[in-house]
Amino acid sequence: MGLGRGLGLELGLLLGLLSGAVSELHSLRYFHVAVSEPSPGVPQFVSMGYVDGNLISRYDSETGRTVPRADWMVDNLDQQHWDGETQIGQRNQQVYRINLDTLRDRYNQSGRAHTLQHMHGCDILEDGSTRGYLQDAYDGRDFIAFDLDTMTFTAADAVAQITKRRWEKDGSEAARRKHYLKNTCIEWLRKYVSYGQAVLERKEPPMVRVSGKEARGILTLYCRAYGFYPRPIGVSWLKDGEVRDQETERGGIAPNSDGTYYTWASIEALPEEKDKYRCRVEHASLPEPGLFAWETESNLFTIILAVAFAILLTVVIAGFAFWKYKSGRKKKGCDPPSVGTYGRDRVSSLVLTAPSCSIPAAHGCFSLTGTDGGADSSAKGLTV
Repeated sequence: MGLGRGLGLELGLLLGLLSGAVSELHSLRYFHVAVSEPSPGVPQFVSMGYVDGNLISRYDSETGRTVPRADWMVDNLDQQHWDGETQIGQRNQQVYRINLDTLRDRYNQSGRAHTLQHMHGCDILEDGSTRGYLQDAYDGRDFIAFDLDTMTFTAADAVAQITKRRWEKDGSEAARRKHYLKNTCIEWLRKYVSYGQAVLERKEPPMVRVSGKEARGILTLYCRAYGFYPRPIGVSWLKDGEVRDQETERGGIAPNSDGTYYTWASIEALPEEKDKYRCRVEHASLPEPGLFAWETESNLFTIILAVAFAILLTVVIAGFAFWKYKSGRKKKGCDPPSVGTYGRDRVSSLVLTAPSCSIPAAHGCFSLTGTDGGADSSAKGLTV
């Protein structure tokens, strides 16, 4: 797989694949991506952290620094923390470069562009239970993954078996990974959620629109939900009040640039039976599930005006709230650095190899003396 395709999948798809359905309450993810041939806009190494799909930190080889990407991270972690994270990112960058060279040799490949990716993270579910992930990939293909339940590493091919044997040599690596995913990662997730509670635990209801398109005697009904938060949502089609899940096609739950989400579901129907169908939407922001029918074209203009007014009202309210927030921060003498746009930080498909290190500390091998580290720094990596 070439570099363009290897870096082509959007982060929204990744988060959709790795996140649970309605049962997920909070999630923490770290993504590392390294490329053998960097280019403008594609750094040699990028590391990003996300809480509930919200970008919280970023390191890239072009700037050589780890920076906070959410105001509530700026407010709760001092510069010493970010200096430590910067050293971790710089060390990871070096080791990922070595791992790229190692895997290229093991696969007996030429000097063309290659990608190395890694993902680790954890979830807190609505019932209070937890789960963890740790996966690696090479050139956009599965390489190795850690199974938390069996405490084993699953290798995708013969080359990955070499890494599997190294990491399973004495069993200590699996035990350490399990401790990180079930304890350290969860502890940091709870801490981050407490920092960003006002943002992460807000509830924004979906705007729902049902439309239809007829072709060759078949009517395809679409139900689209926009601008909702948190991420978990249920969208289903009903015919005469009966759920028709097997006949429904669904899109992933993808992020918007403002931190909210959108999704869709479609179903095919006979044109004369269109009035029998309803789209049901379930979301934490709604007191009860909403039912939505396809409006006729005569009512479409009214719907568009209503949606436009709702969006305008939201923008005005958000603008006023942001002005008040910024005013308060300036009074405290604290104005965060610009964090850029969400779209710039979209990256590819998941997983790859992690760096080694030699500085043990309370939160793991990557933590630095004098800092409290972070959830990412607590995940000690190994060379392949």
